[in-house]
Amino acid sequence: MSAKWFQEQPGNRNFLAPSGFKMNLELFPGVDFFCQRANVPDVNAPFVDVSSKFRNVPLISSGGITYGDFTIKFIVDEDMKNYLTIYNWLQKNNLAEDFATSDIEYSEGQLYILNSNYQPNVIVNFEDLFPINLTGLDFDVADQDVEYLTAEVTFKFTRYIFRNKLNKEL
Repeated sequence: MSAKWFQEQPGNRNFLAPSGFKMNLELFPGVDFFCQRANVPDVNAPFVDVSSKFRNVPLISSGGITYGDFTIKFIVDEDMKNYLTIYNWLQKNNLAEDFATSDIEYSEGQLYILNSNYQPNVIVNFEDLFPINLTGLDFDVADQDVEYLTAEVTFKFTRYIFRNKLNKEL
């Protein structure tokens, strides 16, 4: 038996930094979201506990997987372009007077996870993304320090897939 332990060692010993990411919405290419926080949503597979003589046995059930919500927190720019983009998108998709669903806008979205050199390394590609919640903005003259306003937007989507920096599915 030859010694191959050196080939089994990790090739990349850099750890994933929680501060290395950026967000892109294909529907709004000129809008920067200055992301402060983002998440890769949880994934859940349905299962059924089947009783047996000795214990319950979990079995995979049909029905596909479900995803949690995708939420980003961003700094609102001075012209409120990023905030108003999401606000108007919510308004357009949820007009009570218009019952036609053909005008609903979805977007592809990418969460770029950056490597230790702040270059895109892994891309989380969200399909059929649309906003469901946008937080309000709180103005307060009592604050002594300048803290720029932030907002959070929550999205639903049909699925997400991981891609590498060459845009190939992982």
